[in-house]
Amino acid sequence: MVHLEPAHDAFTFTCTAGGRYLHSAYNPRREAQQFVSSLVCDFNPFCLVVLGPCLSYCLPFLRERFPAIPLYAIQYDECFLPDFSADFTNAMQTACEKSSWDGVFFCGNESGVLSETLFSALGDRQVFGAFFIAWKPAEQVFENKSRLAWEAVKLLLQKSRDVLATHSFFSRRWLKNSVKFCAYLRRPCTIEAGNQPILVAASGPSLAPSLPFIQKHRASFFLIAVSSALNVLVHNGIYPDMLITTDGGFYARYHVRILKKLHDRGIDIPIAAPAESNMDPFLLENIPVLPLRYGDGIESLLFDFCGIKAARAVRNGSVSGTAAEFALSISSSPIFFCGLDLAPSKGFQHAQPNALEQDAGRFDNRLQPLSSRLYASSHSPLGIYRRWFSTQGKKFSGRVFRLSDKSYKEPLDSIRDILWTELDEALIENGKNAKKGAVRCLPQRDTDENKKAVFSFLTEHRERKANENLWYENCALIDYLSALKYPKNEKFMHKCRDSVLHTFDELFKLL
Repeated sequence: MVHLEPAHDAFTFTCTAGGRYLHSAYNPRREAQQFVSSLVCDFNPFCLVVLGPCLSYCLPFLRERFPAIPLYAIQYDECFLPDFSADFTNAMQTACEKSSWDGVFFCGNESGVLSETLFSALGDRQVFGAFFIAWKPAEQVFENKSRLAWEAVKLLLQKSRDVLATHSFFSRRWLKNSVKFCAYLRRPCTIEAGNQPILVAASGPSLAPSLPFIQKHRASFFLIAVSSALNVLVHNGIYPDMLITTDGGFYARYHVRILKKLHDRGIDIPIAAPAESNMDPFLLENIPVLPLRYGDGIESLLFDFCGIKAARAVRNGSVSGTAAEFALSISSSPIFFCGLDLAPSKGFQHAQPNALEQDAGRFDNRLQPLSSRLYASSHSPLGIYRRWFSTQGKKFSGRVFRLSDKSYKEPLDSIRDILWTELDEALIENGKNAKKGAVRCLPQRDTDENKKAVFSFLTEHRERKANENLWYENCALIDYLSALKYPKNEKFMHKCRDSVLHTFDELFKLL
């Protein structure tokens, strides 16, 4: 229990918890000023995060010392959150001198939840240059909360590292994909929102037992397949209304190659995809494609320059996350997931047949058996994706659900699980007559004209050095962030310039 009391200087407040002071009993403002002046930071911080600042006396002094960066707070007790009570609010306003944090986060009982909340607010790039500090009195009084907060910071740094490493590794591949996407796109389409319930088929093992139910109620849903679930559905005679693919990696195209065989049979399933996704030119030229726009990076500029209309999408670590946000944008009815296990499995991690599994299976042998490969795949970072879905709160609560024939192993806090046998019959019947999301083809594009437009775009950006910093981000992200973090070290910026020039040479060769 935190107790508020006047400080001895008679102008400010202090507080105690468990009989121990969280701020000076005499002059808490001077204590905070000395704390801030003693901070040592040997890099150029992108943001600053204070763990346990309590009444936040340090905030105005931090603003004075770090005027150009966001300042965040992680509080250990709810009484220090905004608008907890009139007394604490007045004390906080006195301490902060009318200043305010750019974000305040509460450390609950799960470090993973706090980590995901911080990542959503800060993003991988701010975390790269974040300066974390702790208010020592709170660290000593709230020992358990302090430990949880530092565990959350550790998870946050690990996720940021992994996301940045992925971006850095694939960024040139994504740029090449974007150039090919805009050069070969011939049959663009758009979609009008409807009110039919949407069923998103993910590729977890639980998709298989749901297939009979999907077949039975197919007419009641607008069915979206994530790329890795497409082969499973088609193998069972189920053809989705739309496919969504976001992966820009080399093997991503394997999941969607079946679309060529379907096209040869006269069946075209529209593809929703961002420019950075990896698709064969044949699909871009012959299958209806709904371009998705994240609104960041070179892709967005390229769409504008080439006059390509695109639907808004939200970048996510998994295609299922992007699919969930996209589904919410095209229907006013509930969104249901099948196969969204997000939990390790003893056998295959995906419903079968899976295109990548079929390819990898050709190399199984006595020394490298199937069991070893399955064990390795069971240790994929599903927990990261599970935490993301679990922390979506009000945005998903009451709108997004999981369907299955039995209970899922891992619950998702913001998403309720429903058995197929418990599905509302009225919803099923109404879904049959509801308005589907209408996919409409736009005028076909000429690929020769596409290539000329992309060539002009690249020429303009290389010669005029337009959006130079954006090219640094897309061609050499970690070096660019390092150059901002350590501006006195010129080697990072030299590496950025070399990477951009080399990338331009590679992009021109694609045309």
